[in-house]
Amino acid sequence: MERISVTIASRQDDDRNRMAALLTEQDGFTVASIAWDNFGIVRSAMTRQPNVIIMDFFLEDYDTLRLIPTIKRNSPATELIVLCSPEDHIAVDRVLRAGVSGYLIKQDLDRLAFAVRSVFCGGLYVSKTVRMQAFKYFSRHNIVKTPLCDANAIYNVFTPTELQIFHGIILGHSDSKIAENLNISTGAVRNCICHAKKKVGLQNRTQISLYALSNGLITWENDFFEEKKGVKNGS
Repeated sequence: MERISVTIASRQDDDRNRMAALLTEQDGFTVASIAWDNFGIVRSAMTRQPNVIIMDFFLEDYDTLRLIPTIKRNSPATELIVLCSPEDHIAVDRVLRAGVSGYLIKQDLDRLAFAVRSVFCGGLYVSKTVRMQAFKYFSRHNIVKTPLCDANAIYNVFTPTELQIFHGIILGHSDSKIAENLNISTGAVRNCICHAKKKVGLQNRTQISLYALSNGLITWENDFFEEKKGVKNGS
């Protein structure tokens, strides 16, 4: 089984130690490095290129969101999870708009391993307590632009299979898990995502999933696959 390498960056000793302990006590994770500031994050991205970086939303030496493009340039394959306190929940829209794949509230650290696996597999993870807020923000401000004229047109542009794939991404499933649920190949899952992005002019699977959420095509609920179990591949 492939091990997931992780860089942890937090200004709080207790948070760093707890996250490192939570990951190292489970199989499948390697803590590649631990950082105290944004400089340490960039250095890790450049020298170690971890699979996932977990970083505080507020670090003292530089604005975290302005740093994200630098991290991505130096380590394009690295996925990012931003760690926030409950009082910082207003940052969820800024974090997702910046292209981060994970938004984890510190009180939800027991979900850390799941969140890391989710973003490593190409999924989107948002702590449950702020999911509705994230959805409402993207709907209200139309951050994911809708180039189509009405809800029926939006629905018709996607196949049933594509909608199920988007929901799997939202739930944090890996491509292989989505493929298993839909009885298709992993390659077919990736091809569907690629085609769907081109249909609406979006750049990545996080954006396409938020697009589907914002337009009411999928929800955060966990019963989508059960409800759609009888749906065959669309075209």
